[in-house]
Amino acid sequence: MQSDSFMTVEAKGETYQLRQARPEHLLDILSLLLDASKWLETKGTTQWDYYREDLEGNAGEVVESMENGNTFVVEKEGEVIASLTLEPKASEFDFDLWGDEAKDEGAMYLHRLVVLREYAGKGLGAALMKWAEAYVKKEGKNKLRFDCLASNEGLNNYYQQFYPLKDKVDAYGGHCIYEVHV
Repeated sequence: MQSDSFMTVEAKGETYQLRQARPEHLLDILSLLLDASKWLETKGTTQWDYYREDLEGNAGEVVESMENGNTFVVEKEGEVIASLTLEPKASEFDFDLWGDEAKDEGAMYLHRLVVLREYAGKGLGAALMKWAEAYVKKEGKNKLRFDCLASNEGLNNYYQQFYPLKDKVDAYGGHCIYEVHV
């Protein structure tokens, strides 16, 4: 179900429009992910390297999430500057990270939160995390789960400013997993 209605997200005095992604947003989202993966490479992490290595081959997961209405874009003056996906059910990947806990239907899974580099440091990522928490609750779920590579020290340090680390798991080269009760 696609919606044209906008919501707003505020960060450090700036207001951004947020809405469900539509098919015409695909290239913008893929561009954000590719640019982020290139930037992450400069930081010494392999987080999202699969987008650099095979963007087209990895676009399917983005398309599927968009078609299911689970991906959102953030716009500023008509430009897509951020995106995030909130999956209401655990994927095979999530089961690999969360094990039997992924059977819990009260959890929603955050994937592919990405912000255009020129908006980094403006509080947009934190505002989107808070929006995601509220969205999870509105959707009748009680947990927001997310992860990142254990070797991505920068992102783990960022997350741990706001959220406690739940665990480290060995799957996919080692991941840190986080869970927020809403």
